[in-house]
Amino acid sequence: MRIMKKRILFTFILGLQILFLQAQTVVNPWQITLGANAVEFYERGGLQYQTGNDGIEFDNKINYSKYLSYLEVSRYLGKGISFHIGGTLNQVDRITLNPSENPDLYFSVDGGISLSSTTFLDSGKLNPTLILGAGYTNIDDFDHITTNLGFGLTYMFDKSFGLTLKAKRKTFSRTVSDLIGNKSDSGDYVNQFLFGFSYAFGNGDSDRDGVKDDVDACVNTPGLPELNGCPDDDGDGVRNSEDDCPNIAGLPSLAGCPDIDGDTVADKYDSCPETPGIPALDGCPDADEDGVADNDDNCPEEFGPVENNGCPWSDRDGDGVFDKDDNCPDVPGTATNAGCPEYPIEGLGELSVKFGSDSFDIDATFEEQLAEALRIIEANSTAKIIIEGHADSTGNDQINIPLSELRASQVLDYLVQAGISPDRLSIVGYGSSQPLGDNSTSDGRSQNRRVDFAVEQ
Repeated sequence: MRIMKKRILFTFILGLQILFLQAQTVVNPWQITLGANAVEFYERGGLQYQTGNDGIEFDNKINYSKYLSYLEVSRYLGKGISFHIGGTLNQVDRITLNPSENPDLYFSVDGGISLSSTTFLDSGKLNPTLILGAGYTNIDDFDHITTNLGFGLTYMFDKSFGLTLKAKRKTFSRTVSDLIGNKSDSGDYVNQFLFGFSYAFGNGDSDRDGVKDDVDACVNTPGLPELNGCPDDDGDGVRNSEDDCPNIAGLPSLAGCPDIDGDTVADKYDSCPETPGIPALDGCPDADEDGVADNDDNCPEEFGPVENNGCPWSDRDGDGVFDKDDNCPDVPGTATNAGCPEYPIEGLGELSVKFGSDSFDIDATFEEQLAEALRIIEANSTAKIIIEGHADSTGNDQINIPLSELRASQVLDYLVQAGISPDRLSIVGYGSSQPLGDNSTSDGRSQNRRVDFAVEQ
């Protein structure tokens, strides 16, 4: 009756432990193993193993069960650690001359933890484990408390089914006090071998965030169900691992970063975070749309090239050739002549229209001179021209000055009729005061009856 009560008690304890583990959470990884076991007694000092000093000796052969005699349930706790509890039944033979005394009943209830090497070693489908634990063993109606040390190996055929092998050394004595005492059987042990098929079930939640591991994108970090179990510290709907600004609430479209000015450039990348701008200019505005951000644009309201800091190239003479390319920046010219006029204004100084004695009529032989003067004046559209009339020394100033003015007027009329604005032209008569030739000779006087051109400064 005493033995039966003990067996009922330990069976009840085993059931309570299993129920307690199952009640911890409804979504946890479990593994149940069903199989057989074998027990090996040891021989010490030439004597077979004895259960204390009762004189009963057990054969040191391996006693293996022929039926299902091993049941174990384990639960994964995390970080490679599992808790297990299980029981075994066996029949062992004693050394006796009376065969009817055999076999004796051997049963045990054991619990403990297992440490998997898969936390630091990728072993594929193999799962080696180190086993530490304690238990209760009954042999031939003798009770023992045991400490257990062993190793195991599970090969998983798939995610659920596997084959498990374990070997444990169980050191025991009849009472707990014997474990630290000096009784004769302290330190006695048996070797037990366990083998069976395992079935893993229940979907785990390693980080306990309510999201099952098989759908949890952040298995070891508590997170939100709507983000597949990943955390979102700033609450912007973007998981931390994908959030460029994990501590500041932002926009999903900007990888979780804020955009204060609403220009679609995240503030952390926006050089003008409080002023709406364009992405191409790092979020800064460009009022004149010249490709230069206003804060870098020396002429933010005028379109200008990047190489001139956003300002238009100057063209002082207005000839369409920028000053940087204009060899004559203050004189209108043509692009084909690098901004200079095709007919330089200096050419006027080389022209002179001659007149007959006491005449202010233009001689046909000098029309080419006038045509050349016209081309030069047209080419230099901003220049103002002084038409200078001269006379020889024949006669006095009362005659020569009006005559020289008439000669200048004739040239002015020719140019105006050819299209030159009169506002650009003026005349002056010098009479005989500025001779070029010797008035004492006919040739010299011929050189002095002339019209010259000068540029008003």
